[in-house]
Amino acid sequence: RRVPPRFSIPPTDNEIMPGGSVNITCVAVGSPMPYVKWMLGSEDLTPEDDMPIGRNVLELTDVRQSANYTCVAMSTLGVIEAVAQITVK
Repeated sequence: RRVPPRFSIPPTDNEIMPGGSVNITCVAVGSPMPYVKWMLGSEDLTPEDDMPIGRNVLELTDVRQSANYTCVAMSTLGVIEAVAQITVK
Protein backbone atom coordinates (compact mmCIF):
# COMPACT_ATOMS: atom_id res chain seq x y z
CA ARG A 1 0.00 0.00 0.00
CA ARG A 2 1.15 3.48 -0.84
CA VAL A 3 1.59 6.09 1.88
CA PRO A 4 2.43 9.79 1.40
CA PRO A 5 5.54 11.08 3.17
CA ARG A 6 5.37 12.22 6.78
CA PHE A 7 8.01 13.26 9.29
CA SER A 8 8.75 10.66 11.95
CA ILE A 9 11.47 12.90 13.40
CA PRO A 10 10.94 16.52 12.35
CA PRO A 11 13.89 18.90 12.71
CA THR A 12 14.13 20.83 15.97
CA ASP A 13 15.00 24.46 16.67
CA ASN A 14 18.40 25.14 18.22
CA GLU A 15 20.16 28.00 19.96
CA ILE A 16 23.92 28.11 19.57
CA MET A 17 26.84 30.39 20.34
CA PRO A 18 28.43 32.41 17.51
CA GLY A 19 30.91 30.19 15.68
CA GLY A 20 29.30 27.08 17.13
CA SER A 21 28.29 23.84 15.47
CA VAL A 22 25.03 21.93 15.37
CA ASN A 23 23.64 18.85 13.65
CA ILE A 24 19.97 18.90 12.65
CA THR A 25 18.34 15.54 12.00
CA CYS A 26 15.31 15.10 9.79
CA VAL A 27 13.66 11.72 9.28
CA ALA A 28 10.68 11.00 7.04
CA VAL A 29 8.81 7.82 6.22
CA GLY A 30 6.35 6.69 3.59
CA SER A 31 5.82 4.15 0.87
CA PRO A 32 7.65 4.62 -1.38
CA MET A 33 10.29 5.99 1.03
CA PRO A 34 10.79 9.71 0.45
CA TYR A 35 13.98 11.46 -0.53
CA VAL A 36 15.03 14.01 2.09
CA LYS A 37 16.91 17.23 1.39
CA TRP A 38 17.83 20.44 3.19
CA MET A 39 17.31 23.96 1.91
CA LEU A 40 18.31 27.42 3.09
CA GLY A 41 15.76 29.73 1.54
CA SER A 42 15.65 28.73 -2.13
CA GLU A 43 19.17 27.28 -2.05
CA ASP A 44 19.57 23.49 -2.13
CA LEU A 45 22.05 22.32 0.51
CA THR A 46 21.80 18.65 -0.52
CA PRO A 47 23.35 17.62 -3.87
CA GLU A 48 20.68 16.49 -6.31
CA ASP A 49 22.60 13.36 -7.30
CA ASP A 50 23.38 12.36 -3.72
CA MET A 51 20.03 12.78 -2.01
CA PRO A 52 19.52 10.38 0.89
CA ILE A 53 16.37 8.37 1.41
CA GLY A 54 14.47 8.60 4.68
CA ARG A 55 17.04 10.43 6.78
CA ASN A 56 19.23 13.48 6.32
CA VAL A 57 21.47 15.08 8.94
CA LEU A 58 22.52 18.66 8.25
CA GLU A 59 25.90 19.43 9.81
CA LEU A 60 26.46 23.13 10.42
CA THR A 61 29.84 24.42 11.56
CA ASP A 62 31.13 27.89 12.40
CA VAL A 63 27.61 29.30 12.41
CA ARG A 64 27.66 33.10 12.50
CA GLN A 65 24.07 34.11 11.89
CA SER A 66 20.58 32.93 12.67
CA ALA A 67 18.72 31.23 9.85
CA ASN A 68 15.77 28.99 9.07
CA TYR A 69 16.68 25.67 7.47
CA THR A 70 13.96 23.74 5.68
CA CYS A 71 13.82 19.96 5.52
CA VAL A 72 11.96 18.75 2.43
CA ALA A 73 10.75 15.16 2.05
CA MET A 74 9.42 14.08 -1.32
CA SER A 75 8.12 11.01 -3.06
CA THR A 76 5.79 10.38 -5.97
CA LEU A 77 2.92 10.84 -3.50
CA GLY A 78 3.77 14.32 -2.33
CA VAL A 79 6.16 16.86 -0.86
CA ILE A 80 6.27 18.01 2.77
CA GLU A 81 8.40 20.60 4.52
CA ALA A 82 9.46 21.34 8.08
CA VAL A 83 11.54 24.27 9.30
CA ALA A 84 14.31 24.29 11.91
CA GLN A 85 15.11 27.69 13.35
CA ILE A 86 18.78 28.11 14.25
CA THR A 87 19.33 31.09 16.53
CA VAL A 88 22.81 32.49 17.18
CA LYS A 89 23.12 34.32 20.47
